[in-house]
Amino acid sequence: MIMVEDMPKYLYHCKTCNEEFSAHHLMSERLEKRDECDKECLLKKVLSSPINLHKNKKEQKVGQIVKQHIEDTQEEIRQEKKRLKKQEYES
Repeated sequence: MIMVEDMPKYLYHCKTCNEEFSAHHLMSERLEKRDECDKECLLKKVLSSPINLHKNKKEQKVGQIVKQHIEDTQEEIRQEKKRLKKQEYES
């Protein structure tokens, strides 16, 4: 499940209200309507620097994140093997 804070942050400009605001969404999505606006909004995505992208709160390096994921997956596999062996012996 993807959490909102894990999504990139984009800056938008509403031409109708003449306001700028930010929103989190997937790269493949595009914001069409602003919830706070009563009028029909004309939204334009404003170019922003990569600094606006969400960073890992722990500031871990990519290699550390991958290594942790591999270790977690290996542990899940070990547990699943144990469960299946136990199930096989009980049959």
